[in-house]
Amino acid sequence: MKSDPASDAFPELGAIISRVQSRFIRAAPPNEVFDPLLTDLLEFTGSEYGFIGEVIEGGQSTRFLRLFVLTDISWNEETHALYQRHRQGQPIEFHNLSTLFGAAITSGQTVIANDPPRDPRRGTLPGGHPDLNCFLGVPMFHGGEMVGMVGLANRAGGYDERLAEFLQPLFASVAAIIGAVRMDAARRAAEQALRESEERLRNTFEMAAVGIAHVSPDGGFLRVNHRLCEILGREREELLRMRFQDVTLPEDLDIDLHQVRRLLAGEAKSYVLEKRYRHANGGVVWVSLTVAMVRDRDDKPAYFISVIEDITARKQTQAALLAAQAAERANAAKTEFLSRMSHELRTPLNAVLGFAQLLQMDAGHALSRDQQEKLAHIESAGAHLLAMINDVLDLSRIESGGMPLTAETVPLEAAVSEAVALVATAARDAQVRIRLEPPSAHEKAGSHVQADHLRLRQVLVNLLSNAIKYNHRDGCVTVRWQAAPDGEHVLLQVVDTGQGLSAEQRAHLFEPFNRLGAERSSIEGTGIGLVVTQRLVQLMGGSIEVTSQPGLGSCFSVSLPAAPGSGVQASVPDEGSPWAPPAASSGSRRRTILYAEDNPMNVELVREVLRMREDCVLLVARSGREAITMAQSEHPDLLLLDMHLGDMTGLDVAQRLGRDGMLRQIPIVGLSADAMPAPIAAANEAGFKAYLTKPLNIGEFLTCIDRLLAEKD
Repeated sequence: MKSDPASDAFPELGAIISRVQSRFIRAAPPNEVFDPLLTDLLEFTGSEYGFIGEVIEGGQSTRFLRLFVLTDISWNEETHALYQRHRQGQPIEFHNLSTLFGAAITSGQTVIANDPPRDPRRGTLPGGHPDLNCFLGVPMFHGGEMVGMVGLANRAGGYDERLAEFLQPLFASVAAIIGAVRMDAARRAAEQALRESEERLRNTFEMAAVGIAHVSPDGGFLRVNHRLCEILGREREELLRMRFQDVTLPEDLDIDLHQVRRLLAGEAKSYVLEKRYRHANGGVVWVSLTVAMVRDRDDKPAYFISVIEDITARKQTQAALLAAQAAERANAAKTEFLSRMSHELRTPLNAVLGFAQLLQMDAGHALSRDQQEKLAHIESAGAHLLAMINDVLDLSRIESGGMPLTAETVPLEAAVSEAVALVATAARDAQVRIRLEPPSAHEKAGSHVQADHLRLRQVLVNLLSNAIKYNHRDGCVTVRWQAAPDGEHVLLQVVDTGQGLSAEQRAHLFEPFNRLGAERSSIEGTGIGLVVTQRLVQLMGGSIEVTSQPGLGSCFSVSLPAAPGSGVQASVPDEGSPWAPPAASSGSRRRTILYAEDNPMNVELVREVLRMREDCVLLVARSGREAITMAQSEHPDLLLLDMHLGDMTGLDVAQRLGRDGMLRQIPIVGLSADAMPAPIAAANEAGFKAYLTKPLNIGEFLTCIDRLLAEKD
């Protein structure tokens, strides 16, 4: 150990510098470079302990010292453990610069303190710290930047400027090494950041939820991600041998190429469009395509970046929505057409069937047998036309979802009895017997179904009518019902001994307007009844099947959900008596009935009908406004209101009358050829007491009039 630098010390200093540089050149870790250096420094200067550290720029222009190596001066277990962790790679940092070494960092000047206890720069040492008799702190610079510091302590005789100056070549080499270490660390950090950035880009490219492709200026795929391969249904290697023109639908290629030419010419930086690709399986894939142009340093086109989002599901949803809207408009138009046609057809039928009923009811002018037969032909033809209109309307309402159904527990015996009563006349005229085979009296299962009572009766009437029409004289129709084997349904069967059906006929049995050749016979029909029957059964949660053998007959089997028997006999809905006898008029007061109707034939029919009620006076209004005026002046006992007047609707008239406290009490009956559900529901909601459709059933009409007038008494 030397007390003062001298000329013979230069070789030794040079050797120290050479060794430290050699270690650095061999790319030894920093601790293997600086540990021997600190040992050499302590021995060369005769110092007791010291450190070599790196000066770090902290936040807000502050600095701190991070040690590469220091002498073990631990004085207790805590400092010994700290030193051991440092030797294992955990850095030791000093942020408190109110010390001797801190003065060297903050001032950037060499600090020499040969009387530390009295030096104001010393600061406070922790308890137990080894004595500090003298201190040399030398900041080290590289490229004009402070990069590190060497601290030496407790040299016999202290430290001076000459020693510090003598050691400058060593300190310069150490500073260069620290600078190089920093540059290397920065380079490695930059390389790592670049690798991480590239990895993120690769992950973003590969794991993106949309297709991404790099495309050459001529359209060839340079790079494609996994999602694009999925969208097009092709392997990556296959796509990289193709151009975007190869997978684009020909119909969409021109607009795509036009946009590409704009990018190549510099007329646009990017474009967005919706187009179609051809999937590998031959299907069509709708995509939203976004394309941008990447140029090189010379501003020449390098490649395109294409982002492809699969919007096939959205397009299908849009197409389905448009189709649904179109279907809804078509249904609305069809409903409107049918409503108008119903109205236009029912209006003349009202006169035909109404006056035919009046002729039959006119006891004062009895018809001859020949006249009665001709009148029967008129009624039969009118009834057939009305049935056809009703079937068409029912089918339209079912298909548009406008058929209202009410699920209830229906006793089958009551429903069957009602249907048989309605077809009894036709069966008698055709000389066909109807037999009922209900379950035995002790069997409750199979006696009730969950259905709409009115529509179930309609189903039964349709099946019974067909069984009678297509039977032969002295034939038989059997109706039987029982619990189905699954215990959850009831099987209702209508069996006839008629013509039967071939396999080909059964295949087309439920097609609208297909009468299976019966149109060439004398048997009347529309070819709609069975279609309506099937749809009604399905709406009630059931099914219908048919078995048949030509020449022997057919069996129509209807399966409906079973319902627990209530044990209560259902009452037959009041259909109104077909012929209502004239009401007694002696002693009764006069009743005023106001009829709002713009069709003279309908007025004349109602006038003739009300002649059967001698106590009723009929007033006629030819428009909505006239009906309101007459109601205000006459205060009628009853208002018969057509729903389609020339200047107002029946609902408009009812609304205007409802604003008057006195007129609000007048019962209103709707008379209309519009038999669609919407106007009927609107009339009920508006407070109409009844809604009778044309052609009028005169008996039902008179019964309704009598009931409402009696309620006012």
